[in-house]
Amino acid sequence: MKAATIELIVALLGAGWAILAAWLIAVTVRLKRMGKQQKVLAKASKNGDFVEAVSKSLGELSLLGAGLVEIKESLSKFEIDLRTTVRHVGVVRFDAFDDVGGKLSFAVALLNGHGDGVVLSTINGRQESRSYAKFIKDGDSSYNLSGEEREAIAEARSGDLVKA
Repeated sequence: MKAATIELIVALLGAGWAILAAWLIAVTVRLKRMGKQQKVLAKASKNGDFVEAVSKSLGELSLLGAGLVEIKESLSKFEIDLRTTVRHVGVVRFDAFDDVGGKLSFAVALLNGHGDGVVLSTINGRQESRSYAKFIKDGDSSYNLSGEEREAIAEARSGDLVKA
């Protein structure tokens, strides 16, 4: 045989070996995947037959779906409730009289998400204290509001929690 023919045969054999090695690697990878899948199936078959296990899983999946619907409905109700609960607080402290210091008087606005609620005011003097409660609807009141009460409402509506 000629040297060129022998070189061609060796090259073809090398290429064949390379193809076989690649095929062997691919088959090994697929067998490992199939082994993992077989373990899952074997685990399912311990609990009964495969069809029964799948049926049970589908039943549990529908229960989870129903539970998710209930959770979404509850969340919607909580969102509605949250809009009507006190969410915004504004506090303004002030000196109501020139002869009383320490900012002992205050106005507190307690509002829900709609701007409804109450503003509570306490005026502290040397001899007496007076407290007032005024209903708030959409950030305003049918009662006369002091500047401090309006400031407390504005703070509550702006989202600032407390300003001392």
